[in-house]
Amino acid sequence: MLEGGTARVVAVTSTGVACEAARRHGATGAAAVALGRGLTAGLLLATLTKDDERVTLQVMGDGPLGSLTVDASAAGTARAYVKNPRLSQPSAPAGQRLELAAAIGRSGLISVVRDLGLRDTFGGQTPIVSGEVDQDVEHYLNTSEQVDSALACDALLDDSGQLVAAAGILVQALPGSVVGPQLEAARAHLRSGALAQAVAVTAPEGDLEGLIAQVLGPTLGHVQLLNVRPVRFHCPCSRSRAGASLSLLGQAELAEMILDDGRAEVTCNFCGSRYEFTEAELETIRRDLDKTAGPPS
Repeated sequence: MLEGGTARVVAVTSTGVACEAARRHGATGAAAVALGRGLTAGLLLATLTKDDERVTLQVMGDGPLGSLTVDASAAGTARAYVKNPRLSQPSAPAGQRLELAAAIGRSGLISVVRDLGLRDTFGGQTPIVSGEVDQDVEHYLNTSEQVDSALACDALLDDSGQLVAAAGILVQALPGSVVGPQLEAARAHLRSGALAQAVAVTAPEGDLEGLIAQVLGPTLGHVQLLNVRPVRFHCPCSRSRAGASLSLLGQAELAEMILDDGRAEVTCNFCGSRYEFTEAELETIRRDLDKTAGPPS
């Protein structure tokens, strides 16, 4: 909390989460940076929720990277995937911010859906304004959720294009507060490259207080620490969920799959886990559907 209670500040060091996602998808260069920024932004967005609520962030641009999808929770778990993780794009010099617009595109949509549980969801969409993920999510918060916000995320590469650090900061005005000039100063400082410089030093060690002080100290002053929580890569996919997804195909398509292939494989987009089903298992799924279908009307 900013001294005086005018704004909330959230910072996340997401190096472990981002590196695990990049490893699972074999992503390097621009694809790895997009995963890192997206996961970081998703974790920051999830701090606006309560209990086990979830946030789904989608960046749907017209660039060669394709769509980026992030699933994050208030419990600090996150997972993500990009449509083209093996995209060959130039990398930035080690320790410097990589511009993503050429990979993501400069036209498209940002979509955020908040799942509050009990089938209660809400969300919104805004156009892509930069193709840099963090600036686009900031635009979403200011435009769709109408909360005065400054947000920046950075994910840094080494000389070989491998992801080595990721972190982000979100500053939001609290209801009834007047923090406009400070927020604008913070936004300008975040976009000046200050975050990327700080991430290179503090993010690998997870020094959140040092990160906040280095990046925002000159513009916001003292920040009171209220809460710290761990973050981790987590995907809740399972064999039973994979089987449930096959049942959605319906009896006719399952029967065709049994006759033509005699097997099936379901791959999780988020974590890359693969679940194989034999002909006998597919037949069991098909028969279970037949039992629940009931008599014809």
